[in-house]
Amino acid sequence: MSGITVVGLGPGDPRYLTREAWEVLEAAEEVWLRTDQHPVVAGLPRHLSLHSFDYLYDELDEFDQVYEAIVREVLALGHR
Repeated sequence: MSGITVVGLGPGDPRYLTREAWEVLEAAEEVWLRTDQHPVVAGLPRHLSLHSFDYLYDELDEFDQVYEAIVREVLALGHR
């Protein structure tokens, strides 16, 4: 899989992930999470290398700043 794929983790229970989202996650090796505090994280496929942007919530004062920084980092990840 190449490029950037964005997958929503749903309302909080892994059984509510769409089939397509689960298939994308199963096929991935590495996943970047907006936050690793989402309840679905514990139910993700075990082989995934998980990273999160949680540190940005600690470094920045406003949610808008956090989300802008996440977008910049995701775009940079897509070019590596």
